[in-house]
Amino acid sequence: MKILGICGSLRKESWNLKLLKNMLAQTAEKGGETNLFDLTSVPMFHPDVEAQGIPHEAEALRDAVREADAIIIACPEYNGSMTATLKNAIEWLSRRGNLLTNQIFFIIGTGPGRSGCPRMHMHASYSLESEGAYVLHQPRVLLPNVANFMDNNGNITDPEVTDLLSQAAETLIDYTKRLTAPD
Repeated sequence: MKILGICGSLRKESWNLKLLKNMLAQTAEKGGETNLFDLTSVPMFHPDVEAQGIPHEAEALRDAVREADAIIIACPEYNGSMTATLKNAIEWLSRRGNLLTNQIFFIIGTGPGRSGCPRMHMHASYSLESEGAYVLHQPRVLLPNVANFMDNNGNITDPEVTDLLSQAAETLIDYTKRLTAPD
């Protein structure tokens, strides 16, 4: 089973990228073949650019999603929503043959504050589901106060968070198997 990771933050030391790497490691331990796609080089969606053909970098994202059985998105909450980076990726994925339809997503998020990214999760879920994607909503991995459970190197320091990521990885693999099983 191929699991793709996408981070909605472009920061090199992104907490969400570190959380995503931990989640991918848990998924790999449970038999998932994991890959991480970097959104840094994907250009902003623009209909005039699209009219000339999908840029190579955006097509690489589309190829990665096309090959995945499920996608884990990690994203911070910016201004009460998802990042422009994540929204941009969704735009490219929904165009010229919508690749979101029937695709399986699991959305996680963290940050230094108290919110735990619930509005990001709500907006990203809505955008994906409105294009026909399946979003796995449980267990919730929306974690406030990142410094309380992760060190600067990305090591999880709270065993309860490790357990949650393990449970989430297991649930994602199970859910994906059930949805992709032949009739």
